[in-house]
Amino acid sequence: MRMRKLTLLLFICSISVSANTFVKGSPATTNNDDSCDIAVLPAATLLLPYFEVDFNSPQTTAMTTLFTIVNTVQQPQIAHVTIWTDWGFPVLDFNLFLTGYDVQAINLYDIFGPRGTIAPPYGTTNEIETGLRSLDNDANPNFIAASAANCAQLPGPIPVRILNDMRTAVTTGIYDYSCGRNVTIGGKHRNAAGYVTIDVLSDCTLTLPTQPDYYKELLYDNVLTGDYMWISPNSTTGNYAGANPLVHIRAIPEGGPAGVVTATELPRTFYGQYNPPANQAADRRQPLPSTFAARFIQGGPGAFNTHYVIWREGLTGANAACNDYARNGSSEMSVRSVIRFDEHENPTTLASSCLPLYCPNLTLPATSSTETGAALFPLISNSGDLGGWTSFDLSHSAANRSQNWVVVSMSAEGRYSVAFDALALSNGCQ
Repeated sequence: MRMRKLTLLLFICSISVSANTFVKGSPATTNNDDSCDIAVLPAATLLLPYFEVDFNSPQTTAMTTLFTIVNTVQQPQIAHVTIWTDWGFPVLDFNLFLTGYDVQAINLYDIFGPRGTIAPPYGTTNEIETGLRSLDNDANPNFIAASAANCAQLPGPIPVRILNDMRTAVTTGIYDYSCGRNVTIGGKHRNAAGYVTIDVLSDCTLTLPTQPDYYKELLYDNVLTGDYMWISPNSTTGNYAGANPLVHIRAIPEGGPAGVVTATELPRTFYGQYNPPANQAADRRQPLPSTFAARFIQGGPGAFNTHYVIWREGLTGANAACNDYARNGSSEMSVRSVIRFDEHENPTTLASSCLPLYCPNLTLPATSSTETGAALFPLISNSGDLGGWTSFDLSHSAANRSQNWVVVSMSAEGRYSVAFDALALSNGCQ
């Protein structure tokens, strides 16, 4: 009898594992690392979904964004940083060499502001002395041979012409350096705005993620973690700060040298739109989801204020021409559904013509930060409630389940501020 029970139990477990294995769009195994769920775990790619920098004001009052990258292992790592406009155009990339267990902080005011500097040289090159628990700076077997020389002289000061072009790119959308004055690659803002990606690489290269050759240099070690802060020190216009973990995007499967084609069970990947045609999952990065539940509170005696910070996957692919990037800020970046619920469960949409499952008239660029009381979103109901939540389906359409990320930034009385990720209602494989 005991043997029969054991046999039956094994048979049931076998059915359960098989069912989980072959569900369309699900991970191939039940291994914890074979998952599309995004979590704050060491990762191969980090995403700062939105930055804002007032580079025209003194640093003591200027709004800025800081981010920090941590190497969680003994082996050295190369963190490749790319700064993008709010329409998803890459305007600057640079490398940070991280010794074992190293940490590197970047203040974007240092980059866009009067200093025009990326980081102190002792914080970025492979000539920095290692710590007591770190391995040697050449101890990563996945570094290519040329990295020893390429990582010895990493950038510090930014040439004035490039700095000026970067500033106009992230405030006016004009990037004369590469695209000329008649092409727009970003929106117009008072402050610099955009987003940042950080990847583990095998060399200190200046290849961009929009170029297929980048995926011959990309590594797959889940070793980086990090966080970011939005700081507004001006007591008149802000006087608050908020912090949050960066979006941690893991490589699946992880490990191995650069440029090796390895099958992944992910139905799509974070950098899929830029991958080489012959291997459209070359990056092996988890995809981000499209549906979210985001809390809000707006108004009242405490002067509550909520911004939705929304990052979205653009429409441009690898090696896109400059004039193609207007698509990432145009009506083509439509949103499938936005429904606001107050605390009495009353739903509101943008207009009577905006059906609960489709809002073709709402568009959002590749990244943005918008107050929840703005006309861009459905109005708060007339129930008198100050708060509630918003249901987002940020896909471009039913046929295009694009990637997205939503952060809720709340402040009150010009003294208090918090930032946290909205709840994802699905993962990027569903």
